[in-house]
Amino acid sequence: MDFSDLESAIALPLAEDTSLDTVAVGVLATLASFATPLAGVVLVGYVVRLVRAGGRNATALPAFDEFGGMVVDGVRLSVVLLALQLPAVGIGVAVAKLAGASFATLVYAAEMHSLNVIGNSALIGVGLVAAGGAALVGTYLSAAATVAVSRERSLVAAVPTTRELASDASFVPVVSAVALVVFAGRLLTALFGALPLVGSVLAALVSFFALVASATLLGRGASKLAARDSTPRPDSTVDAVGSA
Repeated sequence: MDFSDLESAIALPLAEDTSLDTVAVGVLATLASFATPLAGVVLVGYVVRLVRAGGRNATALPAFDEFGGMVVDGVRLSVVLLALQLPAVGIGVAVAKLAGASFATLVYAAEMHSLNVIGNSALIGVGLVAAGGAALVGTYLSAAATVAVSRERSLVAAVPTTRELASDASFVPVVSAVALVVFAGRLLTALFGALPLVGSVLAALVSFFALVASATLLGRGASKLAARDSTPRPDSTVDAVGSA
């Protein structure tokens, strides 16, 4: 994956073969997702299509059609992504409760040198580190699961594909590039969203472009890894010839 992949992914909504209607529907769906989860599920289903299209090196955005199938894909992937983030959420909730208890101890304790305060502070620090680590692992596995769900038609079949991708060290740079695009997109979305009058529309436009770029990059990166793994290595070719 190189800069040309990023450039073409960002420019995909503006490609000659891309329908303007597709971009308009995408921006409207993104705008609606700010208010209703149902539109968010549709967008998650569209991510599945973008990853598939990225794997085929498509030169245009996939159309917003067959909404039934898109919603089904969105629900499947949303369930997987939610499950992968549950450990981080659970740890975060536990840390928040512990932090609240520590704060109450500091406010109401008669003796400020209580060892409970020190112990709780140490646990909070460990919990924050654990929550951050769980969030990173969950995000990495979510990228692998997104590719797997886009390739496989069932969640059961997607499990070994997710495991195979996640265990490949070459997948780390792909996820890193996608994460940078997502971060930049969210930052720009927040900045444009703060503008008066047209802020929401501009935020939806930027958010949709970032969605397209990140999902397309993920699909293309995973596709290149699959092509690399399927290409016979020279050593194996020589061995095969020699054995013949």
